[in-house]
Amino acid sequence: MKILKNIFSRKSSIWLALELVLVTIACWWAYDPVLVNYHLSHLPLGYDADRLVRMSVASNLPVEQAYQNPDLFVNEEAQLVEKVQEMDGVEMAFASPFKTIGLGDMASANYYYTKLGEDSVWTYNYGFLRNSKMFEVFGIQSITPGVPTSELSHDCIFDQSVIITRTLAMTLFGTTDVAGRTITSYTNAYNPEKGDFEKVHVEHSIRAVVEDVRTNNNDRDCMDVFLCQGGPAFNMPIIVRLREGVDANKFIQSHQQQVDHELVTEHCFVRSMSPLTEISDRYYERWTSRTTRRNLLIAAFFTINLALGVIGTLLMYTRQRREEAGVKRAFGATRWNVFLGFLREAWLLTTISVLIGCTIYLQFAVSSGLYNGEAHPIKPLWFDSFGTHFLVVSVFVYLVILATVLIGTAIPAWRICRTSINESIKEE
Repeated sequence: MKILKNIFSRKSSIWLALELVLVTIACWWAYDPVLVNYHLSHLPLGYDADRLVRMSVASNLPVEQAYQNPDLFVNEEAQLVEKVQEMDGVEMAFASPFKTIGLGDMASANYYYTKLGEDSVWTYNYGFLRNSKMFEVFGIQSITPGVPTSELSHDCIFDQSVIITRTLAMTLFGTTDVAGRTITSYTNAYNPEKGDFEKVHVEHSIRAVVEDVRTNNNDRDCMDVFLCQGGPAFNMPIIVRLREGVDANKFIQSHQQQVDHELVTEHCFVRSMSPLTEISDRYYERWTSRTTRRNLLIAAFFTINLALGVIGTLLMYTRQRREEAGVKRAFGATRWNVFLGFLREAWLLTTISVLIGCTIYLQFAVSSGLYNGEAHPIKPLWFDSFGTHFLVVSVFVYLVILATVLIGTAIPAWRICRTSINESIKEE
């Protein structure tokens, strides 16, 4: 209590506390979306993308003629995949039936509605071919006993066999042991006889359960379903998994000439190659770049102003107490005692101010909510819980402000403590 009376007996301390309260509110507003978006951007993909390369495939036939010759492209795509698998540094490859830029992206999947009894969720539907190496190439791990990753695409039945993710299985059934059970999908299909869309439902048998695949923040109310398809389309991209230790960028540079001259058939050819992580990063950046950049700029602005404004105020505040430091040392206090006393008061003043600031912001948060980007996520994260969200951001704001205040206090305080007692009292 004595130290509190000593702090708030000075008008400069009260003004500094008010400034820190305002800084706390501003930092809370600025840092909240940055922390949420940072966490989302660093969530695990759910598959191993570091050694993946996407080869874009094109044809020299017009689109109309290509659609009329699907079997031709099936055979030539298979030839291209075989040639790719013979390249140095390639572990395995497959022709992807969807125009993927990375799993978990909305552009390569269709909305799908899955229902079991009264439970229903929106999902994205990804196609895989019978006996394909899609799951092995991507590194999507099976968690169903008896169905290893290498056999996930075996024994699939067109438009009936599905592979679902861990979270979807837990949402619908409350367990991941669901192989062989049935789910019903609902989607809208166009009926040419009626000239309108109608709801169509299909029964699916669950082949296995795999680990979750990351989606962007706007799609956290959707899950993923992998559905067995009957046959590939034309110009399917080839997804390549490189051998351990092979760098994707170096692989592309060293094999560019081979791609231009050897990875061709009569009607198909590999047009370009890109690391899948690079494409995936561009996709997620496209969805989050506007808000993320804006939030980062706002946070940087407040951080710079915090550093300049608070440290500047603390320099003046601490220097005004030069005589007080000299008197304490004259009565026997050591330099370290005086220095630590400055830091202790700064810590206490900051703690009280941040608590007040967070309490004020809490009133706004209760009425307006906290930043989370999605109101109804299927798989909750730490920021979807109001209490956890508020506590985590408050602690982060507290640590940032405390570090700034301690630095702003320590620099002038140490200089004062190094000044002789006579000079300290005389200057004042």
